[in-house]
Amino acid sequence: MRMNFILKTLITAVFFVGLLYIFPQRFDIGNVSTLFTAVALLFGVIAGFFIAATLTNYFKLQSLVAKETSKLIALHENILVLEPSLKKQINEAIDNYLIAAFDWEFSIYIDKTWDEFDEIIKITKKVKERDSELYSQLLNIRDDLIETRQEMTLTGRRIIGLSHWVTLIVLASTSIFLLYVMKEPSLESSIFTVLLSSTTCLVLFLLQEIDNNTFAEEQLAFSVYQIIFKRLGNLPYFSELDLKEKRVKIPKSGKYRVGIYKNYPKSVEKDIKIIGH
Repeated sequence: MRMNFILKTLITAVFFVGLLYIFPQRFDIGNVSTLFTAVALLFGVIAGFFIAATLTNYFKLQSLVAKETSKLIALHENILVLEPSLKKQINEAIDNYLIAAFDWEFSIYIDKTWDEFDEIIKITKKVKERDSELYSQLLNIRDDLIETRQEMTLTGRRIIGLSHWVTLIVLASTSIFLLYVMKEPSLESSIFTVLLSSTTCLVLFLLQEIDNNTFAEEQLAFSVYQIIFKRLGNLPYFSELDLKEKRVKIPKSGKYRVGIYKNYPKSVEKDIKIIGH
């Protein structure tokens, strides 16, 4: 189960308080303040660079998700006007596409849902009324959706690689170690050491969440897609795993659908059950 940010904060703080008993007093190994300043500065520069890069990528992904959802709704509405007989088919195709998207993380879901997306594209080709401005708009929407998915393929991927994480962790660990080496045997020094050490780790936790696209993920990866289910006239849908891991809140009232996997992670085949009254 993924630990939430508050739990990570508490565990980190308790851990560094415990280190106070391992490093009860200042070690007399010479002046290390210059070394600490250099390491801390280097960590700050590198971490700041990656935070800026991942945030830029994250905000771009937010924009693309909003664009994808709005285009899906527009495509659905246009088809209903141009070819009302395709209502059931387009509803099912979009519904299946969104349900399939919940099986995967953002970094790979585009690559894993091409089959479902192709079904949507096939339905747009069944529209017979083609001599109208509305049909031209439908083609533009379809092209925009394909382009948006292509952009999301790149934007949804992680920026920070293994070598980057090793560098950040080594610098963070070194700076924390030097903090405890320099610590004075006073309450104020102990509090400062714990706070600064905890903050250093929290920067890494935050960076991981942003890079994994799990920062504020309930809005980014879940709530926005429930809007489309509602526009289609379908019940909200949630993955059993997301509910178990508390990545999304269970609706307090009303009915909703839950995808229950038969043999996860070997297969994403699932049964969909309706929950609630």
